[in-house]
Amino acid sequence: MPLKIAIDAGHGSNTAGKRTPPFPKDVRVSDKLVIKKGEQFKEHVANVGVCYYLEQELQRCGFATMRTGWNDDNAFDDPDTPLTDRQRAIALANCDYCISIHFNASGDGKSFNDAQGIGVFIHNKYPGQSKRLAEIVLKHLVGGSVQKNRGVKADALAMCNCNSLDTKAAILCELAFMTNEHEAVNMMANEAFWKECAREICQGLCEFTGVKYVPEETIEKKALYRVQIGAFANKANAEKLAAELKKKGYDATIVQA
Repeated sequence: MPLKIAIDAGHGSNTAGKRTPPFPKDVRVSDKLVIKKGEQFKEHVANVGVCYYLEQELQRCGFATMRTGWNDDNAFDDPDTPLTDRQRAIALANCDYCISIHFNASGDGKSFNDAQGIGVFIHNKYPGQSKRLAEIVLKHLVGGSVQKNRGVKADALAMCNCNSLDTKAAILCELAFMTNEHEAVNMMANEAFWKECAREICQGLCEFTGVKYVPEETIEKKALYRVQIGAFANKANAEKLAAELKKKGYDATIVQA
């Protein structure tokens, strides 16, 4: 049986607060999403973005996954599922590990400030094997985009409580500060950063569990598709077959090898 990972997207689409201060300029998050100057960007949207790519990373490496706090890549219609409901669902699903995705904040949330960096949380009373997992995941995360390393910290966070989740380990990743203008604009509101974090978290989990990490390029390079009807030394025979295929409604192309 493959190891099962719960992928938790923090908060909900319309959770009060949990968003950046107004952006000072237009920001292109992805090909489908642009935040206009003066608009705020919700944390849950970025959380789901990372979760979506993390799920792809984990499944490619052979892990089984489940979702809490999100149900697809549309982050604009998710209720803020109560923490106890998330815990119960993960425990009932017999997950081995849980990873909760968040972005951090500091101050009143109305203006940007200089709080910055990336960190990982574990539970202060029921950490299970979380400390080592957190250390390894954080090592991979800080190896990517240049950020202040805020380290591994312990707190009484529901999504890190291995006792309530019935998991071997559970970590909560705070990937950047939504109240820091640089990190909000260039990291939180940046699809490329979502993909980067997803890859690094998966690499960390693979290292922790002893599972081989499978890069996306490896899968792409293995893809090979060919359809060939015939090969002839005589061109006239090739032309005859091509004509017959065309009469039947197929596109036929003759290629000289």
